[in-house]
Amino acid sequence: MHILLLPSWYPKTPSDVGGVFFRDQALALHNYGHKVGVIAPSMRSLRTLSKTSPEKKLPSCENDNGLLTYRKEIFAALPRIPYGNYRLFKKTARHLLERYITENGKPDILHAHAAVFGGAAGAALSAEFGIPLVLTEHSTGFARRIYASWQLKLAEKAIRGARSCIAVSPSLADVLSEQFPASKGRWQWISNVVANRFETPGNAERMERSVRFLNLALMTEKKGQFDLLQAFIQLNCNGLNAELWLAGDGPIRSDLEKMAVKNGVADHVRFLGLIQPDKVPDLLAETDVMVVSSHYETFGVVAAEALMAGTPVVATRCGGPECIVEEGDGLLVPPKEPAELQAAMRQVGENLAGYDSVAIAERAKVRFSGTAIASRLTAEYHHVLSSPSFSSNRAG
Repeated sequence: MHILLLPSWYPKTPSDVGGVFFRDQALALHNYGHKVGVIAPSMRSLRTLSKTSPEKKLPSCENDNGLLTYRKEIFAALPRIPYGNYRLFKKTARHLLERYITENGKPDILHAHAAVFGGAAGAALSAEFGIPLVLTEHSTGFARRIYASWQLKLAEKAIRGARSCIAVSPSLADVLSEQFPASKGRWQWISNVVANRFETPGNAERMERSVRFLNLALMTEKKGQFDLLQAFIQLNCNGLNAELWLAGDGPIRSDLEKMAVKNGVADHVRFLGLIQPDKVPDLLAETDVMVVSSHYETFGVVAAEALMAGTPVVATRCGGPECIVEEGDGLLVPPKEPAELQAAMRQVGENLAGYDSVAIAERAKVRFSGTAIASRLTAEYHHVLSSPSFSSNRAG
């Protein structure tokens, strides 16, 4: 089968964490035996024009481990005009699609990721070129209700133009059904891919040392690191020999560092900075428990990655982890509740010997591996292609 992906954003390099789950899925489909390509318009902020050292120009086409990736970088020149940047994105996507078809033939399926802007542009291109559209939604913006009315209209356009609507978690499917009543009953959930870079661990005896809790996320308010640090402070005061490793960067990092110093736990908190995707397995091998403290997540790929590595997880019930963390994998707690988070961290940290890392990893592999997700998507593609002829419900 010939599948073309149209993501709303995409990694600029294999080491770029932005949209890495889109690339992981594309590679999984390629490895499953499909012919797979990517067209990736890249929106660049006008603020970057003032940089003294310009960013390296992206290649217009590259072969990424067998994955043909077509790119075009454009400046987000119309941020204050409704539909302005969308029209730039759609025009660029159309140019890339025409080039892709000329050089590789017409795909059987156009799979757009995130309605704003990829899904809406995909709906227009699907109608124009007669390629069935599959839409996968990832954005937390719907649960957080941050989209403007014109952006919601774009999302409606994407949903209306899609032959198949996929959400990356059941909770996101519920949110989308509520906000777009006409789509109720159409949403199914298929999770993100967890890349095949996590080997099944052995149940080796753990070294005698402090318990290492890891959080791997952008450092922003919605990721809940203030809650996590408050929980760790309580944990430290209650006598558990523990460390907190914070991997990532972002606008609240300096405030977190000050909070650690003020509360006397700076010697037990490590700020690791940004971690490239290929370094995550090594990091998980050095730590004991993954903690997801987010207020909102549509999936929570770091929780699934931890389980693939056999690492137990403590996570908030923030939308995504509920479909990831099963019995025997760790614990779930309410979001924005540091005391509950602290209690769960203590319970898991004091009972690490009770978690079977091999069993955790094997359960996760069945659900989140590239092969598992590619198989589910392939079945959905076949369903789309075998259903009644694609109707030209044109989208503008």
